[in-house]
Amino acid sequence: MKKEIVDIRYVAKILFLMCASFNLGHTFGMTWLGILFTVYFGVIGFLNGTKRRDFQKRPKYKKSLAYGAILPLALYWVITPGVENGVNPLMIFLPGLYLLFLTALQERSRGNGGFEVFVAFDGMASLLFSLYSIPKGWAPVGLAGLLLALFAYSRRGTSWYKYLFFVLLIAILGGISYGGWRYWRAHHFGGGERMAQDYYQRERIMGFDPVAALGSFSSNYDGRYNDQVVLRVWDTLAPKYFKAASYEKYVAGIWKLPANPARTLTPDYYQVDYAVFETSDSVTRSANNSLRQIWVQSTLENFGFLFAPYGAVGYAVKDVDSLQYFSGGMVSGLDGNGKRSDWHYFVCDSCSLPDSLTAYTERDLLVGRQYESLMDTVVSAMGLVPKGSDSIHDDSENLQRILAYFKDNFTYSLRVQKVVRKSIGEKRFLEDRLRVFWNTRQGFCEYYASLSTLALRSVGIPARYVTGFVNPQVVEGRPYAVFRRRNSHAWVEAFVDGRWVIFDPTPPAMIPEEIEPNWFSDKWEGVRGRFARLMHFLKEGEWRRTVDGWQSYTQKFLDSGILYALLGFLVALFTLFKIREVLKNRVKNVICTSENAERWIKELDKAERELNRYGFHRGSGETVSSFTKRVQTLAVQRNRANPKSQDQNEKHNGQQKRHILELLKVLQEYENHRWRK
Repeated sequence: MKKEIVDIRYVAKILFLMCASFNLGHTFGMTWLGILFTVYFGVIGFLNGTKRRDFQKRPKYKKSLAYGAILPLALYWVITPGVENGVNPLMIFLPGLYLLFLTALQERSRGNGGFEVFVAFDGMASLLFSLYSIPKGWAPVGLAGLLLALFAYSRRGTSWYKYLFFVLLIAILGGISYGGWRYWRAHHFGGGERMAQDYYQRERIMGFDPVAALGSFSSNYDGRYNDQVVLRVWDTLAPKYFKAASYEKYVAGIWKLPANPARTLTPDYYQVDYAVFETSDSVTRSANNSLRQIWVQSTLENFGFLFAPYGAVGYAVKDVDSLQYFSGGMVSGLDGNGKRSDWHYFVCDSCSLPDSLTAYTERDLLVGRQYESLMDTVVSAMGLVPKGSDSIHDDSENLQRILAYFKDNFTYSLRVQKVVRKSIGEKRFLEDRLRVFWNTRQGFCEYYASLSTLALRSVGIPARYVTGFVNPQVVEGRPYAVFRRRNSHAWVEAFVDGRWVIFDPTPPAMIPEEIEPNWFSDKWEGVRGRFARLMHFLKEGEWRRTVDGWQSYTQKFLDSGILYALLGFLVALFTLFKIREVLKNRVKNVICTSENAERWIKELDKAERELNRYGFHRGSGETVSSFTKRVQTLAVQRNRANPKSQDQNEKHNGQQKRHILELLKVLQEYENHRWRK
């Protein structure tokens, strides 16, 4: 029986496992669990070193326990909340805990199903996981565990200076890692708050929240990610204005979405896995050749908005059972489909939206009381005339006066003066951003659009504040257009002359020229875009629609009478072949079992039984002719070998010889007459 060798190295191994256990539990705030594993390894080490030194006396290793531990850990992962900024510690803790559990099982049954190599590997992995985000004061425990593992698993007779060299190597690498981490923390992000802010700006589209604050677009224009692609529109004729949301109410520098949807869209049918929503009946299924379907891919969180151009009559969205269509002409409801999403929209040259979605409401004329004095000043300065006044011929003239006033008196700037606190008597309040814009005469699109919306409402023209993207980047030869962060924009929808029109009050001449991406960035974006399209094709693309089409065709074929007629013809043809085959076999059986053949088969069987009595047996596969010749030769050899017995019983031998000759004659006649009819 093989036994455990208990010496100082075995003690070092147990101590190493205890250090890994305790440090893992303490690092992730579950010290009680670390202590539990520490005590467990101490007990197992004592038992394996004393009572269970014989490997056969240890419990057998059970794989069911190793596999069964996956389920509770997976459930624990599912029920715990995620972490938005940074790495979730559970991604480190749960694998480390599972490996520590495997180490415990292997060490408990080592030599009886457990293996030393797994104890070393899993234990070392658990120790390394325990070094993640080490609390102050517990780094020495992890270092002690590394040194104990070095001593426990090193080759016997290793020189002392090699241990010293390894310790120095760990110290140097640890010092480099610690110094690099401190430098990165001090110079790269300047602390966790800046890191979280950077993560927030990188992962989300600024300015498209359910509440849009003035100034939120600035990070899209002059931030470090302003060149990042946000939307890919797979259409070479991508629209100039790509709308996200129409806001309704302005309060304290914030635009809010409409409170109630004008219509809830439900799927009319499904296209592969995409639910198709139509703003009018059967638009997307019509045979109208002017209908186009365009795929849109969003690379960032879109806050549930469906970005689409004006006049879209349908949408196709995956994993969504309904969409909200607001009176402002905007669609939302992608919140349950994940932060990043993709969708299709349908445009039709000869189709139109229902009147319920194009009519204005009283909310489109809403101006807050706190802004009435400001709007009176703006309307007077711009020379705007109330709707229906005899001094103006149409509402579009008011739009032109707004554009002219901004062009002559305002400056486009991404730097807007900060809002400050002002005092009136004993009251202190924050100055409104819109008043700051009017007083300083500088700002960017959000400010121009907001002031214009309220000014138009003040003179009785329905208006909406709109956010989205403008001026997509179109590259010759590329099958799609892209909207980058710097393409984000705000404008106005105004109801003039009985219809909604796009009114962009931001003077184009004041908008800075866009910087074209370099050659490498442009080519790399082309590769990424086509790869995204390929993955979309493989997961949800046209090939699945083709399969569905074949299924529909097959179903129609099954329901038709052609299939059953063909099956009947094949069955009849198969039956005829079988009948022909049976008739042929019957003729063969008649020939092979004729009266003459049956008689000689019986004679052959009788002759072979008689020859068996004399010691002559026909071998397997031996023909009758070969058997006959062999019997003749053996009979002659037998008579020559026993001459005395022949003299002593001449009469008996003569009868036997004559009988054998008669039987041989039967065999010869069988060969001559067997195959005759």
